[in-house]
Amino acid sequence: MFAAALVLAACSESTGPDGSPDTRYAKPAPPPTGPSVAGTLTNATYTFEDLSITGASGTSWAIDDLEDGGFSAAAPSVVSAWNNSTRFLGRIDNHALFLIVPNAGSEWSLAFDLYIIGSWDGQGQQAQQGSFGQDIWRLGIRCTISGGLVQDILTTDFSNQLTVQQSYPMTARKTGGNRAGEGSYGQDLLGFRNDPSVHTPQFRSFGDTEYHMSFSGTNPCAPGQGMIFSFIVPDAGLQSNYDESWGVDNVVIKTDA
Repeated sequence: MFAAALVLAACSESTGPDGSPDTRYAKPAPPPTGPSVAGTLTNATYTFEDLSITGASGTSWAIDDLEDGGFSAAAPSVVSAWNNSTRFLGRIDNHALFLIVPNAGSEWSLAFDLYIIGSWDGQGQQAQQGSFGQDIWRLGIRCTISGGLVQDILTTDFSNQLTVQQSYPMTARKTGGNRAGEGSYGQDLLGFRNDPSVHTPQFRSFGDTEYHMSFSGTNPCAPGQGMIFSFIVPDAGLQSNYDESWGVDNVVIKTDA
């Protein structure tokens, strides 16, 4: 069983993923609610099975394409896994997803499942085939949707190829990594290995890996101001939606008054 722990800067902390690394095909169980906050100003859960991208306390989702040269906050899509085991928010590549929390309070907690789909290259070093670009993914907080990052919660990279190391559950680096899928609670749960559009290498690789993450912290924005959680590929470095993509599911967001 994989085990992992993250130590994050400032006031945020993470609990590592749990569960068996064995390949399973059942729909993933809803994740634990994550770190608790002592209030109910915001308490919203998204499983996306009802196709909704708006939730309790006015929370909502938006998406921006990082390759079109500008900023445009559009409505993201809810899609099905290739094996129809679940619905999730995605399937995207070089994009930013935003969870908009207007009732942010002073303390927050966030838990979610992250799905890494296709031939992610982790740290970008492959033992037998040379090197590829590092596939970095980031979670952070903005105070306005078009503004810059005000708090970095996690910046890391993921690999679905057993011959390529990944940084997760550590922060992104180029050396001293972990094996592909480290810290995941399952592999190939979503069936994308069988999707011909994914171009998953069939030798020693996963078609998709699933990670449960949970974090908590203090609102870095002005008192009474909302927060926006930014899920993003910051360097827009993924190959394409067919080769390397991702999505989020089973999201639980809470804030305290």
